[in-house]
Parts: sequence; C-alpha cells; structure tokens
Amino acid sequence: MGTYLFPIKTAFITFPIAAFFLTMPFLIFQYRKYSYINWIRASVLYSMLLFIMTAYYLVILPLPNTRNTCATQNPNSHFMSLIPFTFVTDFLNEVNLDWSAPMTYIRLFKERAFLQVIFNFLLLMPLGIYLRYYFRRSWKAALLISFSTSLFFEVTQLTGLYGIYNCPYRLFDVDDLLLNTSGAMLGFAITPLITSMLPQSNQLDANKDLINRPVGFVQRFLALIIDWTIVGIASPLLFLIGSLILPNSIGTLGRNVNSIAWLFISICIYFMLIPSMKDGQTFGKWLLRIKVVGAHGRVTFNELFKRYALLYGVIGIPNWVLSPILASGVSNSIFIQLALGLIVFALNIWFIFDVLRNLFKRNKQLFYEKWSGTHHMPVPPKQIQEE
Repeated sequence: MGTYLFPIKTAFITFPIAAFFLTMPFLIFQYRKYSYINWIRASVLYSMLLFIMTAYYLVILPLPNTRNTCATQNPNSHFMSLIPFTFVTDFLNEVNLDWSAPMTYIRLFKERAFLQVIFNFLLLMPLGIYLRYYFRRSWKAALLISFSTSLFFEVTQLTGLYGIYNCPYRLFDVDDLLLNTSGAMLGFAITPLITSMLPQSNQLDANKDLINRPVGFVQRFLALIIDWTIVGIASPLLFLIGSLILPNSIGTLGRNVNSIAWLFISICIYFMLIPSMKDGQTFGKWLLRIKVVGAHGRVTFNELFKRYALLYGVIGIPNWVLSPILASGVSNSIFIQLALGLIVFALNIWFIFDVLRNLFKRNKQLFYEKWSGTHHMPVPPKQIQEE
C-alpha cells in the first residue's frame, strides 16, 4: 500500500506549488475567454490538475536512486508484457484466500496482485468523468483519449522517463492499458450519478449578466500587473534614450529628474493617451476584458488625466518619492523623518481602507474614480454582446 500512498501524498504536497504558478495564467485565460471567474469551473479544473499530477506520480514514483538502472537489473530482463489478462492468473496464483470464508476477504487489501489491479483500474476513472462532464466528449472520443493517455504512461515507463534512465525501471504491461482504459470508461458511464448535483458544463454561464456585472478587484489587479510590467520595461528604455540625448554634465540630480520625467511621460502615454484613443483600454485591460468609461460613456483624455493624477499623485508620488528619502536618511531631523513617515503611512492606510470599504460593494469605485467620474466596465465576449 505504501507504494501507492507515497505518490498520492507527493501529489497533494506539490499541488499547491503547481497551483500557485498556474493561478495567474489560469485567471487571465478565464477572464479573457469568459469575462469572469465561475467558481464551479475553477474547482473542476483545479481538481483535474490534482488528478493529472496524482496519476502521473503514480506512474513514475518512486524514482530509482541511480540513472544507471541497467546495472540494477539482470541481463536477460524483459521490459514488456504483451500477453493480455496476465493479471488474472497472477491474482489467482498470489492471492491466499479461503473463498468459502468471506471473513478472509479482508486479506485482499494486503495482497500485491489485488492492489495492483485495483489501482490500475481506478487510475484513469476520473479522466472518464472529466471527459463526459466538463469536456462533453462522446464515448468513442473518451475511449480513444483514455487509451492514448494510458499508452503515454506506458511509453513513459518503457523509455525510462524518455532517456533519463538508461533502462526501464517499470514494466510496459498491456494489462495496464486494458485496466486503465476500462476504469476510464466506467467513470464515463457513472458520470451522471456523480455530477447530478452540478449544473451542466455548457450551462455554467447561463443567467449570468456579463454585460452589467461589476468588475472585481482581482480582475483589475491582474490588468494593473500586466500594464505596469509594460511601463516598467518602457520607462527605462525611454530614460536610456534620454540619457544619450542629454549631456553627461547634468549630474546625479539631473539624471534622477530625467528618470522621473520619463516615467511621467510613460504613464501619460500608456494610461491616458492610448486609452483615450482605444475606448478606455490599455493592453492589460484589453486582455482582461475590462475598460474605463467616463461620466458620459466613452472616457476622455481629461477624465483619464484627472483619474491617474489623483491615483498616482495622492498614492504613487508619496511612496515613490518620500519612501526613498526616508530610507536614505537624507534629513538629520527626527521630526522631519517622523512627519514624512506618518504621511506615507497615513496615505497607504487610507487607500487600503478605501479598498476594503468597497470590497463587498457592487459599485467598487475607489476615491480617485469617484472624484474623476470614471469607473470600470466589463467587455464581454462578442457572442454575448450580440445576443
């Protein structure tokens, strides 16, 4: 039993790590395709990720201690078993039961042959469920996909993880193909019983008002990360160009001013000029299917200027300018240091409070949006807009 529990435990341990690295691409894809996050869909897909990891770990773990696996095997070792239903004779030969005494059947769970058959049968059963429920595949497609998946696992074993090990450390077994595929098809057959309490996968977005729904902070934050990644790349490039144009005699102060100036220009171009011409969208907002609108519909440059002047003027500049001053200890006055620190701290606490205050409101307008008369709107997929 430990042979099977170790890969399962490993999958559960490493799943949060994989989920962490895949969450941002997953959210971006979901927002891009559906314009919102459906938690049933997300739960199904994350559970599928856990299943895939568990199944793969069961196939490859535990790994050998050496890459030279040929040295640990007999010269006449066979790496393939191509006779079907060998597991039946193995089961009958190895299992020590008194078939006339049902109380002895509990011993089955300690028999290697029995556990091997059961785990091979159950290995791809969830795949059949996912194929029928979420991907809505026919039984023929499910049969082909399940068999191909099992074949991939067997080839992985036969090739020693595709050459990482110089000899296979597990047997290519045609019985595994039969058991894996049979288990997947049983999962396909019993899917209606298991998913009877869930909505159909093609109805997950039914009755969702994707046009008038509020834009959440997660969606906005992802767009902001993408946008500031672009600005963070563009601004130093502009600064470099500016440094080549301006004379070297401007000194450190001049270079700092030049850096701030190019950052300001980058913000104006990217967050104000481009969205005013592109219906309130930066690249990040376009990718996440949201846009900024003004008081009378399409946002104007003046509204965007007011919006971002408030945001970066009230929150951005104090953090960009005052925080480095505090860190460098430019001023020897403890009172000036304390005053600057309190200003930065108070502004950040106020902004955090503003976010928390609007977190559960339908209208999630922050202070700079209310004062500028702007807000976010979703941009649903075209097929929804046309309905």
